[in-house]
Order: sequence, then C-alpha cells, then structure tokens
Amino acid sequence: MKCLKMRNSFRWRLAATYLLIITSVLLISGLILSLTFKEYYFSNIESNLIYEARLVAEMTGFYDESEELVPFMQNICKLAARETDTRITIIDKNGKVLGDSSFDSNELELHKNRPEVFQALQGETGIVSRYSTTAGVNMLYIAVEAGNNDFSGVVRLSMPIDELEANYRHLQYIIMLAILFTGVLAMGISFKLADRFSMPIRSITETVKEMARGNLKKRAYYNSDDELGILTAAVNSMAEYLDNSINEISEVKTRLETVLDNTVNGILMLDIEGRLSYANPMALSLLSIDLNFAGKKHVELINNYQIIELIDEVKEKGEAVRKQVVLHTLGEKVVEVNAVLIDNKETNSREGVLLVLNDITETKRLEQVRKDFVANVSHELKTPVASITGFAETLLSEVGDCSENVQEFSKIIYDESQRLKRIINGLLELSRLESGHFAIKKEEINIAVLIKNVIDTVKNTANSNKVLIDFDSPEEEVFINADADLIFQVLLNLLDNAIKYSPEDKTVRVYLQGDEKELRVSVADQGDGIPEKEVKRIFERFYRVDKARSRKTGGTGLGLAIVKHLVENHGGQVGVENINGEGTRFYFTLPKS
Repeated sequence: MKCLKMRNSFRWRLAATYLLIITSVLLISGLILSLTFKEYYFSNIESNLIYEARLVAEMTGFYDESEELVPFMQNICKLAARETDTRITIIDKNGKVLGDSSFDSNELELHKNRPEVFQALQGETGIVSRYSTTAGVNMLYIAVEAGNNDFSGVVRLSMPIDELEANYRHLQYIIMLAILFTGVLAMGISFKLADRFSMPIRSITETVKEMARGNLKKRAYYNSDDELGILTAAVNSMAEYLDNSINEISEVKTRLETVLDNTVNGILMLDIEGRLSYANPMALSLLSIDLNFAGKKHVELINNYQIIELIDEVKEKGEAVRKQVVLHTLGEKVVEVNAVLIDNKETNSREGVLLVLNDITETKRLEQVRKDFVANVSHELKTPVASITGFAETLLSEVGDCSENVQEFSKIIYDESQRLKRIINGLLELSRLESGHFAIKKEEINIAVLIKNVIDTVKNTANSNKVLIDFDSPEEEVFINADADLIFQVLLNLLDNAIKYSPEDKTVRVYLQGDEKELRVSVADQGDGIPEKEVKRIFERFYRVDKARSRKTGGTGLGLAIVKHLVENHGGQVGVENINGEGTRFYFTLPKS
C-alpha cells in the first residue's frame, strides 16, 4: 500500500516524467549515434583501404621489364601488408595472381571473375563484402587499377569483416556504458528536481488534508513569487476565510438550535419523498415520535391522518396550507398546523415540506369560554330587556296621564332597550355562527335577482336618506350555489351601512364581477372613507370608526363581523378598500364551484 501511494504521488510521477523524457532522449540519441557511427566507421575503413590500395598501386608502377614480375609483386605484397595490417593481392589483367601477402600465389586460381577485380579492371574502385573461399571468412575487398607501361593489373586489399564487427561492437559497448552512466546521473538529478518542485505541492496537500479533517489552523509555507507561491497564499487565505465562516456558522447554528429546542412551536422538516429529516423536541412531544426518526417516512411516524393529508395537500397545491387538528392521543389537544413547501430557488425545484405546529388548546378553551359567556349573557339579558321594553311601551301608551318628563324618559328607555335588543340579537347570531353548529342550505340562486331583491328591501331607507342606489345588472344570468337567506343578510348589511354613511344626493353603486373560479360582489359608497389605520380592524365585533355617529344611526358594531363569518362559512373572503378619498368599497367573494 505504501509503495502504491508512493507511485501515485506527485513527486514520483514528476520524477518518472523527467526520467522517461531523459531516457527516451538518451535511447534515441544512442540509437542515432550508433547507426551514424557504424556508417561512419565502415566508411572510414573503406576510405583508408582505398587510400592504401592506391599507394600499393603506385608502388607497382616502379616495375620494369628488367626485373622478374612475380617476385617483384610478391615482395610489394609482403612489404605493404606489414604496414597496413591487411591482406594484399596483386592480380594482372588476365586474372592471374602475381602476389599475395597471406597465401602462395601459385596455388591461387584466376581472380578475373571476382566482382571487385572485375570492377577495378573496368577503371572503377571495386568495393565488395563477401565470403572468401580461400580464407574461409567474410571479407571486405577493395580493388583499384594498377600498373604502368610494362604492367597492367589490379591491387586488392582485404580485411576480415568479423574483425571490423568486433571493433565496432567494442565502440558500441563504450557508447552504451556512457548512455547508462548518463541515465543513472539523470535519474538522480530527476529525483532531486522532482523533490524540489514537489515540496511546496506536498506542503499544500498536507494543509488541504488537515483542512478536510477540520483543522483550519494549519497553514502551508512556501515563499516565492511563482505560481506555487500564489497558490500557497490562496490556500492559506481560503483556510482563514473558512475558519472564520465556520465559526460564524457554528455560532448561528448554536443559536438556531437553542431557539428551535426551546420554542413552544413544533417544527418538522420532510424531504420531497416524505422522509423526516428534522424534528425539534416540541414536535416529537406533540406527535409522540421516537428519537430514531431520521430517514423514516412520515406515514410511519405520524399517527394523525389529518396531518398526513395536510402534507399531501401542500405537495399537490404547491402553496401554504393551514389547518387546525385535534390530537386525540394527547387528551384532545388542539394544534394549528402550518405547512409550506421548501423550494430551492437556484435549481427551481422542490426540496421538501416544512411543518410548524402551534399548540392552541388554551387559546381555543378561552375562546370557547368567551363564546359561552357571550351566549349565556345574551340569553340572560333577553328576558329583562323584553320586560323593560314592555314597560316602556306601556308608559308611552298612557300619554294623557303622564307628564312631559315621564313621556320623554319613557321614549329614551324604549329606544335604548331596542338598541340593546339589537346588540343581544347580534351577539346571539355571532355565537351561532362561531359555534359551527348551524346548517348552510345551499341551492342554485341567481345572484343578480338576489341583489335586486335586497335593493328593493332598502329602497325606502335610501329614499328617506336621499341616497340613490345604482346596480348595472349583467346581460347573462349568473348562478351560484349558496344559502340565499345568508347571502341576502350579507348584502342587506353592506347596503344598509353604505346608505347610512353616504351624504345626501350621493349614489351607492353595486358591482357584480367574476371569472371561472369565483364571483365578486362590491358595494361602493361616496362617504368620507375609512382611515387606513382603521381598515384592518373594521370587521372586528363592536369596532366602529365614528362611535358618535354609529350611536346616532343605531349601529351596534356587529354587522360587519356577522358579514365576515357568513362569507367565510361559504368558503369566500371579505374585504374593504378606500376609493381615492371619494368613499369606501366593501366587497366579498364566493366560489362558483
């Protein structure tokens, strides 16, 4: 394993690269040198032999007819052979051997057909390598033309090729030793250079390894202006930046964990496949989930089908969903569950679902106590209010027997008792709506006809207040499924308010709009409008913007609260907006389906 790591190291690969390059250069250079030297060596041998052959040929030119031919030539062969260390043969133009330094010329056959002799007799320099039948070895033959007026022939020099090959192999061996020595020296230099060049790389690598293990205090040390020096400085800067960033993230993570662990809300996170990835202690407690929840599907861990349906619903709709759920396993605890999708904005994909559980058991209990209190008090007040009203009516009927003060006070008692009666009826109506124990009798109704009926109902009130009512009925009939009586009550409240708060000679307009999904009905007046800071509270019970005027007009502050509950029980929404300082527009929407 250690050897494998060493072979995979940058230092070893760098050294191996250097070594491979140098070895390749040496081998190629050695091969080229060897081939070139061989050609040069043999070419030089041939040139020397040609030169020596011509010298011998010049020596034969000293022959004259006064001397015997064969002994003269034999003597030249012997003398020249000692000087040149070659076999020398002199042959006349007929191919007869006149002299030979190694053999008896009388025993040698005619040499006229020898290739080198034939070339020399043609006036050329004969150069031939072949097997010598006389000597029994491979020979290199050099033959040149020789003679004078008294003699004409060929001088031939020869040398054993094996001897030449041996000399060449010796030189080749010396070259190979030089290459080997150079290679060993290059190997040492390669490792030295590789070690020098890889040292900063090793330092950077060790630093990065320590950083990967979590030691962000580790630094690399290499001072230079080259690329490795720049890389070292960059790695050190990155380590410092990561160290600071991770410390900041750790602090934020610690604070976040503290908040999540101690919050009163339960928080769960699921991936897109429904596996639970996070749950804080409150969520584990509320849903009775085991600590070993990581990676398990929510259907295996959550034993409340409403929450499971809520998760599926938020995935299907792609928008936030809120629902109140009763946890029967924890003594009928009431939990408000908010579910939202977790989106990755960079990849534009869904990553999971976030659930926030808020225990509202105590809030619901207090709300129920308040509802019960209001309902009980309202019921208890109905009887004394009815008695007061009856007595006031009796006093008013006896006009002749009463003084003016008694009559005036009786009128005040009667009016206030009627007002109190309206408040009590409104509270009872709200209690009935909030309890959820009343039935909505939906039927197909023509909304335009219903609006006209409401307008006819309030026409007298409008005329007495000198207010006009305008409704532009659509050409096509619009039908919705709703409780006609309840929607009639909604429109009646909105129109009644618009008439009461509109100045004389002004117009209240009713609009009917809609699309494929929902219907929108608007009632706009031309009054003073509602201050912006009051708009968000206008649908609260008993809340009135102008309390003195509301008392004068007989308002109870419950009408808009009742409207809100009636519309929401139909699955719609209610709202209000100012019309550029020229009045107020109340509207409500109803789903068509």
